[in-house]
Amino acid sequence: METISLFPQGACDPVDRKADKAIAAIVALFAARHPVVVAYSGGKDSSVVAALVLHAALLHHSAGGKPMVVVTTGDTLVESPEVAQHYRAELRRMRAFGKAHGITVSAHIVTPSLASTFQVKVLSGRALPSFPGAQGDCSTDLKIGPQRSFRRRLFRELEQQGLAEPVTCLGSRYDESTRRAAGMRLRGDTDITASRNKDGDLVISPVAHWSDDDIWEAVGLYAGDARPGYSDFEEMRRIYAHSVGTSCAVVADAILDGSGTRRQGKCGARLGCHVCQMAEDKSLANMVAYDDRYAYAAGLQKLNRFIRATRYDWSRRHWIGRTIRGGYIRVMPDTYHPSMLRALTRYMLQLDFDEQRRAAGVGERPKFQLLPLDMMIAVDAMQSLNGVARPFAAWADLRDIQVRGVRYDVPEVPDAPQSAMPIARYLHVGSEWDDTAPDADWTGLRDPMREALTEGSACQSNLTIAADGRAVLDFQTAQQFDVDAEAAHLIAEFETDRLLDMHDADGGPGSVTAGYRWYANYGCLTLSHAQKVEHDDIARRTAFKDRLGLTLSYDVKNVVARSVSLEELPPTASAHWGRYGSEQAQLALC
Repeated sequence: METISLFPQGACDPVDRKADKAIAAIVALFAARHPVVVAYSGGKDSSVVAALVLHAALLHHSAGGKPMVVVTTGDTLVESPEVAQHYRAELRRMRAFGKAHGITVSAHIVTPSLASTFQVKVLSGRALPSFPGAQGDCSTDLKIGPQRSFRRRLFRELEQQGLAEPVTCLGSRYDESTRRAAGMRLRGDTDITASRNKDGDLVISPVAHWSDDDIWEAVGLYAGDARPGYSDFEEMRRIYAHSVGTSCAVVADAILDGSGTRRQGKCGARLGCHVCQMAEDKSLANMVAYDDRYAYAAGLQKLNRFIRATRYDWSRRHWIGRTIRGGYIRVMPDTYHPSMLRALTRYMLQLDFDEQRRAAGVGERPKFQLLPLDMMIAVDAMQSLNGVARPFAAWADLRDIQVRGVRYDVPEVPDAPQSAMPIARYLHVGSEWDDTAPDADWTGLRDPMREALTEGSACQSNLTIAADGRAVLDFQTAQQFDVDAEAAHLIAEFETDRLLDMHDADGGPGSVTAGYRWYANYGCLTLSHAQKVEHDDIARRTAFKDRLGLTLSYDVKNVVARSVSLEELPPTASAHWGRYGSEQAQLALC
């Protein structure tokens, strides 16, 4: 007679037995010389997985083995400050545990590239925040991509050391949600043997069949003296509890489960980034309301609400297209308008200043910094290149805040009602961005005066020939866009007054890209190889827009009035743009 089980296999086992089973599977990996990688987030599931892996490493070491443990976590650079502070402290505890027991434990915090950060992408005018229902996925740029790149480098290094293929331990559980369970079944995730994920990496889920109660019981076991643990998990429990405004982490977890808000947005984070727009994550707001210790984060919440409230305010959008088809560009809301970018930059600099002053007053390190020096310079340079700010505007904003006592507080604004995207209109610009320029060779990043004065000297400008035969500046290149740390600090120390003088002088039309050129010629910027030509093209486009008055704080209504509808386009242009037409609401010209 067939026996039908009402519960999943192992569901009723005591947590001690489940932990021992997981540890045995991990010890077997160490015995086969696999380095074990822990995908750590700071939450309860990955914390228990880290505890199990370190316990297994201790047992294997005691038996004469040489286990290698690598712990990785991702920092989006817009994390909830409490979460960022928490996982840094926990990683230090893991390293200390390894050192105390003679185990090799390395811990790494993986961050996105400078160009992929929320701050540089949004404030440069290149992209909008990721909104629900819109294209783009911030989790790819801020989490998945950086982790994937780091893992590839790490795995190559381990392979060169002659070690077996690394196995990554995940905190995924079938009990988390129906969606998570379906994904795990599709991948064939198990808690016994490693399987390959879609990237071809070996992964194992030691707590795959554990319940929430099992996880919390294991937290208690490893926090006390029952089992060797690296942490007391007090901070993790505090964050869980206070994120829903209670004093108990287990109760908080149950509240989140019952509310249906357990996983939010595409990334699935319980405590999301403080700028997240994909879901209304109230965890930080709950913490601010629950305890005065979180009052420092109130400004971050205001910034989040401001971005959310202005999503459908089309007057805050940039209406000037970037692609020429049939001699016309599209005129419709896209990324943020230069005035909105200026406001957001100022709000972030003000929040940083307020937090630095608060932290100094109580003798602690700042909890967050939205625009550290390298990021501020990257934003300032790219705003100049894209023609959305005067050269060195960020330095002028910083002077206003730090020296002149000007305040740029995030305002409370009503929610702009949801509305359809205004229908596209079209503006004639010609076949190329610079075909009306009297000296087209100099509308990019080249500087005729600099080249004339330095010709034949050791510091003359190096040129390279692009595929179209154009001569462009041959800047230093690397794998990706970056800001040289030493150059950035030299600028802050010795060049600030000169930058402010250049900003205040306002070079007038044609000078909007001077800020980017200055940073590049100073050696502060490192470009990818492709960006040498790409950024020259952008500079030419910006110079053209500047001649038409389409940079900085241009008047949207004026631009719309100068544009034509799709039906008014000449046949050639209509053929190019017709396929991009839409059924959007007609734009009012008043």
